[in-house]
Amino acid sequence: MGKRTPDEHLTKYVIDYYGGLMTRAEWLAYRAFLAEGKIQQGYSPEPLEDLQTNDPDALSLMSAGVDSFRRRVRERILRDHPDKVLLNYCPKCGGLATTPKARQCCWCFHDWHAREGGPRD
Repeated sequence: MGKRTPDEHLTKYVIDYYGGLMTRAEWLAYRAFLAEGKIQQGYSPEPLEDLQTNDPDALSLMSAGVDSFRRRVRERILRDHPDKVLLNYCPKCGGLATTPKARQCCWCFHDWHAREGGPRD
């Protein structure tokens, strides 16, 4: 897998670290997409049946495909929960860090961990 674009990185970051802010229908759709991906990778479908959904709202969210679904979830979480989402940007290049607590940039490799004797920027 190649390096993600900044847009893809933001989507993954929001879903990975703030997925708990998904609606019920989004969560059901997300689980179903996970099951589909595993089946496409060769996993047996029987153990994954519980992850599938017949929920009409979830199926509607899934209709445009996984990439569109992930972007829409990201946009909704950022719009509806700006006070709960910490976007951890590098102080040097402005790139989004890998995690909300990271202190090293995955784009320019700048390190802003605190050193003995004070903060480091």
